[in-house]
Amino acid sequence: MFDNGQAESLHYLMGLLNSRLLTWRFRSIGKLKSGGIYEYFWNSISRLPIRRIDFDSPQDRARHDRLVSLVGQMLAAMAQDAGGRDAELRDRKCAALDRQIDQLVYELYGLTDEEIALVEGNA
Repeated sequence: MFDNGQAESLHYLMGLLNSRLLTWRFRSIGKLKSGGIYEYFWNSISRLPIRRIDFDSPQDRARHDRLVSLVGQMLAAMAQDAGGRDAELRDRKCAALDRQIDQLVYELYGLTDEEIALVEGNA
């Protein structure tokens, strides 16, 4: 899977792992604990289908870079109002970034509209 020599940014991996798609997939292989919380262990995470990037493909490289940018924006938005004064604005911004990340991940994995609806619970 990933090692110290991977070409993909760790922000790319963070975007994938926190996407609706890989969260949906993890629910079928992860260990559910009380309270509806899943335990994350290497043996279950390693079974997730991590989409590797072909950096020789301009389209793949652009998708990677866009996902890295969106994750960076998400991290900045989450840290921007740590005091909570503008929490509602931050939450709306994070929700919008989440939707953009999910759409890009669906594109990376080549999901159809029907598959997206299944992941999003609309099927």
